Amino acid sequence: MGKVTNCKDFLMLLLYARGHTGKICEPIVGKTRLMKMVFLFEKEIRQKFNLEKIFPKDILPEFESHNFGPFSGQVYFDLEFLVEMGFVEVTCVGDTDLLEEEVKEYEYWRATRGPEEEEELQFPEKFSLTDIGVKFVKAGEAGNLSNSQWDALHEFKRRCTGIDLKSLLRYVYTKYPETTNKSVIRSKIIGE
Repeated sequence: MGKVTNCKDFLMLLLYARGHTGKICEPIVGKTRLMKMVFLFEKEIRQKFNLEKIFPKDILPEFESHNFGPFSGQVYFDLEFLVEMGFVEVTCVGDTDLLEEEVKEYEYWRATRGPEEEEELQFPEKFSLTDIGVKFVKAGEAGNLSNSQWDALHEFKRRCTGIDLKSLLRYVYTKYPETTNKSVIRSKIIGE
């Protein structure tokens, strides 16, 4: 099995995996969700199912407490690189791409946000692999996973994309409070 050599490869594998609809290459909606998925993968999934052999710890970025919880600028840099190279496509999301609760949540956040939240809480973007990205992953260029490792990645993505964003954030904020001490939305998420 070939190792994943960097965060860009991991992002491509994550975008290729099945999500809550059960379809391969299911897009991930929203930068915040994608960021928390990378964080949770490193914290909770990488060491299971022999994934630490494929995903060495040093390929995943370091996270720090930020305005919206755990954050790594490297995830954004790598995502931007993949977009510029034509492996990942970013599109504007419409209501039909979101879970019903998520639409309500984004509408609420947009209505109640402060000026410091302006950029992050715009209606989210959808990230998906392009045909070039799909071919890259299928050829094993982003790393080779066994069937059980793919199953673990599919299940992880299904769980993270099948719930509304606030529930995902509430989970991160309660399980990893040390990464949310600088958050400007903490009280909205966990009700303090």
